[in-house]
Amino acid sequence: MSDLAAPPDPRQLLEAFEAFTAASQQLQGRYEALQGQLGQLQGELQTVLEAVPFAIWVLAEDGSLRFTNRPEGLEGAFLEGPAPWEPGSPGGLRRFQSADGRERIFEEERRPVPRGGAIVTLRDVTEAVFRAQQESREDRLAAMGRMAAELAHEIRNPLGSLALFAGMLVEDLADQAEPLELARKMQESVGRLNRLVGNTLSFSRDLHPRPVAIPLRAFWEEVLRSAALTERVPWDNRIPDAAVWQGDPDLLRQVAQNLLQNATRALEDHPHPSVVLAATEEVVDARPCWHLTLTDNGCGIPAEALSRVFDPFFSTFGGGTGLGLAVCHRIMVAHGGLLFLESQEGRGTTVHLRLDAVLQEA
Repeated sequence: MSDLAAPPDPRQLLEAFEAFTAASQQLQGRYEALQGQLGQLQGELQTVLEAVPFAIWVLAEDGSLRFTNRPEGLEGAFLEGPAPWEPGSPGGLRRFQSADGRERIFEEERRPVPRGGAIVTLRDVTEAVFRAQQESREDRLAAMGRMAAELAHEIRNPLGSLALFAGMLVEDLADQAEPLELARKMQESVGRLNRLVGNTLSFSRDLHPRPVAIPLRAFWEEVLRSAALTERVPWDNRIPDAAVWQGDPDLLRQVAQNLLQNATRALEDHPHPSVVLAATEEVVDARPCWHLTLTDNGCGIPAEALSRVFDPFFSTFGGGTGLGLAVCHRIMVAHGGLLFLESQEGRGTTVHLRLDAVLQEA
């Protein structure tokens, strides 16, 4: 017998080759299908990441950027510390100034990944922070208001008697110049104290707005012209004609007058004073609103005083009652609106006011 194996059957080789080719084509088809599915999933994931309302950065172990859904970056600058994608970023709540000069608050979170690196997310929490501040302020002012109302009622009766006696004293001393001057000063002081008591009672009373449609541009133009702004303080009214608030014009006029009075006093020593009004449309909790800003380039508010400016009887101006902003706060809260301030000492102040909009008929 021969030890040589029989040569392979050509037909078997051909069948094996055809089977291999078919399996390869099938694998190639499945690979291409998986590639297509992967590409589709990547595209969908990219679309989702670009649509989420917060920024994402994926960093490698050496800190280099691997992926971000904000390739164009953020238009503005962080006010303290490096940007979130840079080494040494502090995390937590971050103050950010956008390109238009408006301050926003972001929450930064950094999570490590198993193979090194980190995923950094940045969420805009400005609305939540300002609402929380306003709610905390409202609780504090409500307690202060109750206490102030009780004190004002106790003071008002003896103060009325004092005002009466001061007036009688002025009449009795009409022919004595020096005593008369002292009596008049006493009468003026009693009058100022009486106005303060009246303002305190106004601050503490319940507010019940009667809302109507208020065309913002015309409303603020009227208040500006009647607010005793000196001729050297020009204003720029940039409010769109379409802006209409739903509010009580009498109550909101008090807000406008108080804010303009503050702006005027902040501009007293400025060589080139200015007041700028602007408004933008926003949607908050599915409700259309108009967000109005009143900006002056005056003396600004010191950082240590900014958290106290809404407290009753606290004033950064000498001689003020310290009730103006507290009253503004209560009026805006009664309307379901939002009020907050941004200020830098030596650079000026921006007051933000937001109320529901009145939808215009087409």
